[in-house]
Amino acid sequence: MTSRLTFLTLFLFTFNLQITNAQDLDTVSITGRVMDQNGSVIPGANVQATLTKTRLTRTTVTDAEGRYRLIQLEPGNYAIRVSFAGFATHEIANIATVSGQSLQFDVTLLPADLVIEPVVINTAEPPIVDTKRTVVGATLTANETKLLPLASRSALDLVFTLPGVTEEPLSTRDLAEDRNSNPANTPEEAGVFSLAGAPAYSNNLTIDGLDNNDDRAARERFQPPLDAIAEVQVITNQFSAEYGRASGGRVNLRTRSGSHEFRGSAFYFFRDEALNANTFRNNLLGVARLPLQEHVAGFTFSGPVPIRKQKNTTFLVSYELDKTLDSTLIDTLVPFEQTRVYLLPSPTHPAQRRVEEVNAPVLAAEVAPFISRLSTPLRNTSLTARVDHQFSDMHNASAVYHGGRLVNLRQFGGGNRLADALQARTRDSDAFSYSDNFVFSPKVVNQLRLQYSRLAPSFEAVGGDKPVVLITLNDPSISGTLVAGSSTLGGSDRTEKRTQ
Repeated sequence: MTSRLTFLTLFLFTFNLQITNAQDLDTVSITGRVMDQNGSVIPGANVQATLTKTRLTRTTVTDAEGRYRLIQLEPGNYAIRVSFAGFATHEIANIATVSGQSLQFDVTLLPADLVIEPVVINTAEPPIVDTKRTVVGATLTANETKLLPLASRSALDLVFTLPGVTEEPLSTRDLAEDRNSNPANTPEEAGVFSLAGAPAYSNNLTIDGLDNNDDRAARERFQPPLDAIAEVQVITNQFSAEYGRASGGRVNLRTRSGSHEFRGSAFYFFRDEALNANTFRNNLLGVARLPLQEHVAGFTFSGPVPIRKQKNTTFLVSYELDKTLDSTLIDTLVPFEQTRVYLLPSPTHPAQRRVEEVNAPVLAAEVAPFISRLSTPLRNTSLTARVDHQFSDMHNASAVYHGGRLVNLRQFGGGNRLADALQARTRDSDAFSYSDNFVFSPKVVNQLRLQYSRLAPSFEAVGGDKPVVLITLNDPSISGTLVAGSSTLGGSDRTEKRTQ
């Protein structure tokens, strides 16, 4: 068991423009200048930014130079409204933002007697280019994650569509699956992907800016359901020291927040072995196609939490279940005569018994084929629940829970391994986090983040606690080592608890 205790309280005090040049990778800032039609600045103008999906607002006023600054904004679609006495209201709608952006909108107000209706500018097209961005990386939005083809429904697989991302060394990702053999897998320490040419263990994986690293395996601790993710952000260079511990890069998954209206969606995918071809070995043995069914289902539901008839609190719940009913084929030879020391299953084809071909001084024994199907299912569940509350225009908070449960028997290769040698790989993860943001002024921000997380990967001997028996096979048709019994001594059983 390993423990990590880190108390992280982040106070960002910004006193001049030079200090604010370091970008916050998790939020959005909008700045600009308000002037009249003659180019004169308008101090004291009211500037209001409204997040479209929640209708929550942030308000500020321009300074003596007519400048305004809105910081620590949640990424999403915004509408900006600028007003001042004696001038017509100016609105900028459909401002699409992503994490780490710093946008600038200069506004020109016209006298009210010249304009009857408010001036509305739609910025949906062309897309806004962030000329102040200093970091190197890219971001995928929620719409892009839905449009891109992704059979695995793993958000981290989307990073391979971005520049600077490559597969881990010794990768077996694109190899054909042959579960009747036991090929060597990628070492656990190799990780999942490489950023900017650095090793996988040099990456920093986060969810909503909080730690999501499995340091032992150089991978993530938990993956939220795909429908719960608002952005997949990859930064490979020039990020601030707050997101350090990463010579390779930083990958952040930003979860979705709720909306001011009740919304929900559900999905279901089904796959069956009817569209699969049988293997050459199965045809040779006269064995039909092995059963295979995959069920992937989930739902997402969000909306407001009415508190005193106000909609300042929203929630979102997203759940996903991946259930694979798979089978493998045990195709080996067992001794024809049983031993009292360790009982092995009887041959399934006793009529095909034969004597092994061995060299002295090894004694030959009678063996016969043992062919049997074995169910090796997989079940993976993931749950993300989030609650957001806005105390005031300048103060908001969010609480998030992530939970994942994995039981995987599909790693069992069959072949010369008997059923009692079956091992299940389990992986349980939980994380509770709380984030609090208070904007004192356009230059002073207090941000607090807390998280408690737990990760428990392990191996389980499904066949029971039996001694391991290895029998070398010497036969022209089948060679190798017959494995009976199971032991988890070599498995990576551990429990990690972290307070951040």
